[in-house]
Amino acid sequence: MSRMGEVAVGEAEELETVLEDTDSLAIVCHYQPDPDCLASAYALQWIAARNGVTNTDIFYQGHITHQEIRSFIGIFDISLQEIDDASLESYDIVAFVDHSISGTEVEIPPTVDADVVIDNVEPPGDPDASFVDTRPEYGSTAAILAEYVTNWDDDPPELVASALLFAIHRERLDDVRYPTRLDYRAALDLFPYADIDLIEEVYGSSLTPETLDAVGRAIHHRTMRGSVLVSSIGQTSDSGALPQAAEYLLRLEGIRTVLVMGVVNGDLWLSGRSFDPRIDIGMALNGAFSEFGTAGGHQDRAGGQLSLGIFADTDMDSPVINERLFQIVADRFFRTLALDED
Repeated sequence: MSRMGEVAVGEAEELETVLEDTDSLAIVCHYQPDPDCLASAYALQWIAARNGVTNTDIFYQGHITHQEIRSFIGIFDISLQEIDDASLESYDIVAFVDHSISGTEVEIPPTVDADVVIDNVEPPGDPDASFVDTRPEYGSTAAILAEYVTNWDDDPPELVASALLFAIHRERLDDVRYPTRLDYRAALDLFPYADIDLIEEVYGSSLTPETLDAVGRAIHHRTMRGSVLVSSIGQTSDSGALPQAAEYLLRLEGIRTVLVMGVVNGDLWLSGRSFDPRIDIGMALNGAFSEFGTAGGHQDRAGGQLSLGIFADTDMDSPVINERLFQIVADRFFRTLALDED
């Protein structure tokens, strides 16, 4: 049993009250969900089943192509449905995990409201939900759910504990991505129930040859201003290569912020990562590119999918066209961060 405070215990009891007399629950992930979001949804699904909810489904939008995330879903046997194929109106309760407002990180029908919100980020507005648990002092939503699942007398399932522990490590602890004391405490509470071999199996997921080639292109095609790096992988059918390239480039000495661009199926995709506490990469991408499509995310990680605009009918295999597009994106991003060329 965890060392939860009175507030956390009260919230767990309140959530149980919300789930009482509920037959069906739709858990909605944010766009292109990461392990933090997926593990949190997985844990909430178990909590719902534990409280007698007979039908619980997890929904998502976007494309899941990142090899590690695909392995995570397969190893922990997480069942997902695309929101476009769902009738969310038919569920008694709709829950948002790792996000809080429709239209910012996920789009659901305007006739559907979230009844439950659990997130580690302060919402941009006031969620109209009957149960809201947002804790910005936590580095991951998985750490919040860890407190829920370790609060009851019965132990959490091994798969749920393992998924949450991996998510906390991947989100905050592995690269010291601004972890909090609460993240370390949650990881410690989960450890006795987790299967470390399963977690190591997710870490061991391999890169495809195409992803490896894309990372190589990103290494060679880059420009820097100060501690900020912008790179391009060119054309690819693997959108998951962008965040993997961004995470790799963030390891370069002196680099604190990375933006990787690439053309995927006729659209311009972006993936950003930042360790710089002065930069909110989600706000930066939103400010620089949202007028051309969707762009935004969290303080330390974000993404975007934009229209190619005037480049839509051009030959994207042309080095000249690719370089021109790269310069436009890089210059716009640098200007947003007030990094004008000397």
